Amino acid sequence: MLATSVVGCKDAPTIPGTEIPDTDENREILRVLERYRTAFVRRDAAGILATAHPTYYDTAGTDDPGDDVEYQVLGPMLRERMAQLESIRFTIDYIEVNVVDDRAVVKAWVDASFRLAPIMNPDTGMLRVESQHARKQDHAMFELLRDGASWRITRGL
Repeated sequence: MLATSVVGCKDAPTIPGTEIPDTDENREILRVLERYRTAFVRRDAAGILATAHPTYYDTAGTDDPGDDVEYQVLGPMLRERMAQLESIRFTIDYIEVNVVDDRAVVKAWVDASFRLAPIMNPDTGMLRVESQHARKQDHAMFELLRDGASWRITRGL
């Protein structure tokens, strides 16, 4: 079992802007999350989906199975949400990377704000979802799986 931890020698090099040890593996994991973040800012649903593993499954932090997201519904859900975005600001501060074998967990601080356009019902022309502005500032946890030579997200989008 191979484990990479964020705890290390004070003199060990870290990835700029973080306290995460500067290793090739940690850099590759954070590159995947940055591809996700930048695709989100570009409103690129296909780009976001490309960072997800086919085993992606997220409970949205609740016990209600009605809000769970599986890979099969992730693409259509992302396309709808990206189409609704009018503006977005999205940053991720990476706090910790832990790797065990072919799995990684990244703890981060997410600071995002966005404005969503209203969604109209195409059949009736009536308002289906009102426009809204939202802000999210919270700790987040991303789970990734090594898929061949690359890493892909299995939870946390």
